[in-house]
Amino acid sequence: MPAMNDLPKPSPEMLAALAAKAGPDGFIELPDFVETALYHPQHGYYCKQQERVGKSPHSDFYTSVSLKEAFAEIVVEATCSLLETAKLAPADTHWVELGAEPNGTLLDSQQSPFKSVRAIGIGQEIEIPSPAVVFSNELFDAQTFRQVRFDGERWIEYGVKLDGQNLSWAPRAQASEEASLYIEELPRDLPVGYTADLPTGARSLARFLLEKNWSGVFVAFDYGKTWHSISADTPQGSARAYYRHQQLPDILQAPGAIDITHHICWDHLENALQKASFRKLSLQSQEAFIVHRAPNFLQKAFDPTLPAFAPIRQKLKELMHPAMMGQKFQALSAIRCPEDLLAQS
Repeated sequence: MPAMNDLPKPSPEMLAALAAKAGPDGFIELPDFVETALYHPQHGYYCKQQERVGKSPHSDFYTSVSLKEAFAEIVVEATCSLLETAKLAPADTHWVELGAEPNGTLLDSQQSPFKSVRAIGIGQEIEIPSPAVVFSNELFDAQTFRQVRFDGERWIEYGVKLDGQNLSWAPRAQASEEASLYIEELPRDLPVGYTADLPTGARSLARFLLEKNWSGVFVAFDYGKTWHSISADTPQGSARAYYRHQQLPDILQAPGAIDITHHICWDHLENALQKASFRKLSLQSQEAFIVHRAPNFLQKAFDPTLPAFAPIRQKLKELMHPAMMGQKFQALSAIRCPEDLLAQS
């Protein structure tokens, strides 16, 4: 873990942006804090021109898209198979990647079987043509969330207190309307201090995307938990921060300079898909997704004429091995046929 004195300090500009979100007493709603820290147009973590993704000592985290050559081929094979199930042709279908890094998009138009390739980055308007493959990698976990803690009798919602240049956790006078909807579903036979990070932003984003008028394939790679696990098996919560590939103990340490993330709730996304008339829902580990959805790539990677340590095999190992990315990430996929869209309307 980086030493405390190695962590960057919040910039004066970030502190000013947070102060603009604070009430008279310095209280900042947690979603406002996360939104500002990550997505402020000039000073937010995801909006600054800096190296974030990759194995470099100057980056902060490493994802499947970092193994672009192998991962792209796997995802294209899988999505083309799903399109066939939806009775849609890749050549008639648009590819839309959401949350793409400026230099880290998965596909380029020259090597794509799709009608068009669109990469929608942070802060850009989301338009989805139809039919489409809507793809994301670690998008939903980077949305805002709320946090509640159990005091032995009731759930208390927490936000952030800004006092000069100091940030600390602070209880909310009463739970917000948004958090209250989740609190109704939380158990009360838990130890004092049990923390639940409520993935409110991921749920809202899913509804926003799925209510749009498009048919095709939805596929999201991310890390998440079931609602039962969030509400009963994760006593420390799931919110965390990353800096230089190390997990930090407190997401308040250096807003604007560190990645802030949390586990999404797969149940919520599955429910949103079902309500939007998507079908053939499948939630699998990344390892299982590759095995079941990309048999041609696997056959290519295990060609007996290849050397034992061929680059394609090494990349596949990173993507599939349970101790690497194979079990850390899950893939949620579903299809919505044109006739499903008509039935919904």
